[in-house]
Amino acid sequence: MCVLLPQMRAFTGLVVLLVTSTYGLDSMCDATQDAACYGALRGPVYLQLMRNTTGHQLSLRYNDIAVFKFRNSKSLFYEEFYTPSVLQRWQFVPDNGTMIINPAERRDAGTYRVLITEEATGRGVEHTVQLTIEAPVSDVDLSISCSANGEWSVRCSSNGDSPQFSWSLDGRPLGEADADLSSDNQTLLLRGDVTGQLTCSVRNHVSSTHTTRLMELCSGASTTVSVTPANHTLPSAHTECPVSGGISPVFISVWLAEIIILTSLLVGGYYLYIRNRTSHTPEVELTPTSTRTPEEVQVQ
Repeated sequence: MCVLLPQMRAFTGLVVLLVTSTYGLDSMCDATQDAACYGALRGPVYLQLMRNTTGHQLSLRYNDIAVFKFRNSKSLFYEEFYTPSVLQRWQFVPDNGTMIINPAERRDAGTYRVLITEEATGRGVEHTVQLTIEAPVSDVDLSISCSANGEWSVRCSSNGDSPQFSWSLDGRPLGEADADLSSDNQTLLLRGDVTGQLTCSVRNHVSSTHTTRLMELCSGASTTVSVTPANHTLPSAHTECPVSGGISPVFISVWLAEIIILTSLLVGGYYLYIRNRTSHTPEVELTPTSTRTPEEVQVQ
């Protein structure tokens, strides 16, 4: 049994869709041919099932379950599949032949079979689309340690499905010739004299992000710094924080110079204040109480 749905208006804006390229960043999922597609969990997924709906019929099956038919410019969903949850999240746009799933859930992953039939000739073409739903990667957590033997140990971590890690220093990709990398590229060891802008990038088929930190000399004093950047809608700008294994000698010299200058100013100010006060003190003339000399004073 089918449920007849009213004609839907065309959906005019197709956003990022996920196809079979290495990192899945193409603009749409072309389901008019055999394909493997990726969709972001809790995001919209757009499957273009047919290019020209005029004079054609379409039927869609999901994991061998009949989903809907399109004929005579009308979409008919099968009642067995068209539950209230599907009603809220699934729709077919006849004007551009696009199936929209929004928001996508993990249960939407699976095998979709599309059968397109020409009404005039009855000839049909069938395609299979394998849809995978992935959780996007989260912001990067970067842990940096300066060991006692003067080596940098850096670990990059991120949540999400199937994250892939890569590193660069001052914009140049880091490889095994530059650092000791773990098998999953999450951890690397660098010489203590390596300095510059170190970037950890994380991506999967549906998203990508990165963070950058300024690496200074590892002095050999054991220390650990863990940095988790704030949430980003788009992974772009990150605050760059210097990481150092100890107090810089330059900092100590500047600090001592500031103390000496401040002390000199205080002593000099106090000296000027005393001198200025003395120069403005009025002289007092003492008037004797008697004009007679001590020899002229007699006892009465």
